[in-house]
Amino acid sequence: MNYEPLIERDLEAIPSAAHAFLESHAPEELWISIARFAVLAYAPSQHAKRAVMACRAAYDVRDELGDRWPEMLIECARYASAARQPWSEPPILEPPEPSSGDVPALRAAMADGDRLAAERWLSARFSDAETVLRDLAHGDALLMLDAALELLPHLGEKGRYALLRMPVWELIATPTTTDDDAPLPTLITRAVETNGAIDAVTAVFVQWSGGLQPAAAPGGPKPSALLAPYQLARDYAQTLIAHSVARTLPADLAEQLLHAVHHNLAHGDSYADWSFA
Repeated sequence: MNYEPLIERDLEAIPSAAHAFLESHAPEELWISIARFAVLAYAPSQHAKRAVMACRAAYDVRDELGDRWPEMLIECARYASAARQPWSEPPILEPPEPSSGDVPALRAAMADGDRLAAERWLSARFSDAETVLRDLAHGDALLMLDAALELLPHLGEKGRYALLRMPVWELIATPTTTDDDAPLPTLITRAVETNGAIDAVTAVFVQWSGGLQPAAAPGGPKPSALLAPYQLARDYAQTLIAHSVARTLPADLAEQLLHAVHHNLAHGDSYADWSFA
């Protein structure tokens, strides 16, 4: 895909660039190119991290979207482009020189807010970093680890460092965050009671990413709420992400979650004009 409109944050030009790409490429190839851009544009800001999560979710719900999938991918591209920090440097794909690969070195980097030290730890523990990060990750770090591991088979080993760097950066940004350990049905009830408030739904996503969700029937429930392309920045892409999550939940929990996020999308505050930094 022509990345120039995404790099320049020319949101009006992105749809034509995507449609031109689709003239000679499959939608799956468009998705890969957009997901790759979102990962490389990632920064520990709400919009940027949600742009990566949106790309992961968009792949999960491709069958649900059907013919509308390319239009949702275009919205993912627009979101990733707008979320990219305009002052950001070109992404570095190669790991830095490794440092001590022990876990205390990473914990020390978290305590000091030393992102470079954490990146050097990741370089040293590249082979088993997933296991260590799964033990340490919480909050947004857990969300980004889940997204990274799901995207890895599609983006390839060359993108492994850039993907795992996301949860590492989140650990440095929020080293002391604690997660709500209430049962998932309770968290979904709270999301409904708050009409899909961002923080309440995020708590659902975090616990779901931690693998604590109850098992759904094979194939997942068919949602009654219609998922259609929309401006993802409006709700930090939570409606799109919730449809991905709902696929894995029992039907009653899925319907409750989707009711909450669609209510918020229709009636809640828009975050599209909030800072993308």
